[in-house]
Amino acid sequence: MSHTKRLLVAGLLLLPSSALLAQDSVIVIDPDATPSDTLLRGGPPAQVVAELIAFYNDSGTTRIQGDVSIPAGSSFEGGLAVHRGALRISGRVSGPVAVANGTLYLLPGAIVDGEILVVGGRLIRSAEVRHDGGERVFWDAAPVLRRPDGTLALRERRRPLGDLATARTTFQTGRVRTTLLLATGGTYNRIEGLPIVFGPLFELRPTPNSTARLDLRGLLRTAGEGSRLTSDFGYGVGAEFRSGSVGVTGRLYSEVASIEDQPLALSESGWSAFLLQRDYRDYFERRGGGGSIWVAPVRPLRLEVSMRRDDERSVRATDPWSLLRNSDSWRRNPLVDDGHYFTTGVALDYDTRNQRDLPTTGWFLRARFEHSTSDDVAPVALPASVRPELPLGGGYAFDRLSLDLRRYSRLTPSLRINARIRADGWVGGDRFPVQRRVSLGGPDLLPGYDFRAFTCAPRGFLDPSRLALCDRSITAQVEVRTRLGLDLGYRTRDREGSPTGRFIGIEEADLVFLADAGDAWLAGSGPGQVPVSRIPNFGEWKVDVGIGLDAGEIGAYLAKGISEGEPIKLLVRLQRRF
Repeated sequence: MSHTKRLLVAGLLLLPSSALLAQDSVIVIDPDATPSDTLLRGGPPAQVVAELIAFYNDSGTTRIQGDVSIPAGSSFEGGLAVHRGALRISGRVSGPVAVANGTLYLLPGAIVDGEILVVGGRLIRSAEVRHDGGERVFWDAAPVLRRPDGTLALRERRRPLGDLATARTTFQTGRVRTTLLLATGGTYNRIEGLPIVFGPLFELRPTPNSTARLDLRGLLRTAGEGSRLTSDFGYGVGAEFRSGSVGVTGRLYSEVASIEDQPLALSESGWSAFLLQRDYRDYFERRGGGGSIWVAPVRPLRLEVSMRRDDERSVRATDPWSLLRNSDSWRRNPLVDDGHYFTTGVALDYDTRNQRDLPTTGWFLRARFEHSTSDDVAPVALPASVRPELPLGGGYAFDRLSLDLRRYSRLTPSLRINARIRADGWVGGDRFPVQRRVSLGGPDLLPGYDFRAFTCAPRGFLDPSRLALCDRSITAQVEVRTRLGLDLGYRTRDREGSPTGRFIGIEEADLVFLADAGDAWLAGSGPGQVPVSRIPNFGEWKVDVGIGLDAGEIGAYLAKGISEGEPIKLLVRLQRRF
């Protein structure tokens, strides 16, 4: 166990290194190095992919599939393009060169007179090379496929699962753009069943540098709490005005909110509830309104100040239908500390990732501090070791801090290391209400342990909802990903027999090696508690390791908790771990 923890820490410490070490006289063009004229981060942009396809398909371009070499003393004139292979140049090429999803080697003595474009690979160049022309390198794979006639075509991007149950139409009336939406809102759960969201979104651009939006959404709950009309309907009204790097937002809402945002993402928890009658989240009703002011002084950075006033109430689980285990009983939804809460917050986002959904390089930081007060809280009875008795007659106040720091590093086009540190919990004032408390254990942060294996419940305290009771939690995650070509499936064809670009099956997948460590605890000076001024010793953290195959829309993992001798667990995920 101690060796695994040391490896986990070592991985976290090594990740900030942004450049690969060069060996001998070879230079590796690395997207994580300091930006220069020879390197463009992120992408590949759509216009670059279009340029690549046009050059490859040009009748004057020599097209090659697979590996090829231009030996020393030889010469080649004209455009040269390689798809899915390594191009090694030791001689002379007089003309532009493009490599799609491969590697370009400029070896000693190589001479290239023309533009170089590499998409989906690396450019490795020795010192004894002469090149006249521009260089552009994109490590992200080019979304292209090879037709039977040898030309390239744009590969159709798969539609995200969340868009399959969404219908929208957009039209323009004068300067106002209107979008009508009908979609599943949030996720299937044991409180609302399948929530249906509907309504219009209006967008106006008063100037080229400003935008005004008005979003009117109604929400229909297909499994209401009872005969009350308000139990079947919710709403969300949002307005935003942004001008340049500054924005102002406001919102009114009546919604069901989840207490924790783990151990599964919202959509995954919905599929688990619908298919297996297993809801991994707990919920409470929230009605109120709020607003925020944000500023983005530079592109990766965003600062926000917000305030809101909520009426937060307990809700009970209903009995929505599920595909399997429909005769079983749903896990009880816990009671929360009912009352009106006034919350002010400060948030900071820093994001240099090259993509939001499937990043391969960059940093992501999200930090938020909140101060909440209430004058009419109706607390749930909890053991004294979990929370001292709350003050009567008002004056209830508490502070919360959450932090999510991620680093994405790519060592080669197919090898990546990602890391994450996440912390959440109480930092001052009175102790948390139930709807702010945390736990650990489950498919997301510690997949080698059972759902809510660590809730901070004292010995002898039993609750059928298995509610989270911890004040604080912290986790560290490291994963190593390497790309595998599987081609498990087939590509559809048109009536003439040519491929249409739609691939049914799994073309590529990531082989993932993972390690996680974390702990959740009560802060204080009592038995089993951790002093307020520190976090648990790393030797007290729970550790797991695992291996999995991530095909993008679905992934399967085997994980084992090694701190307490847990059995191996099989998990299925519908999105990235982080």
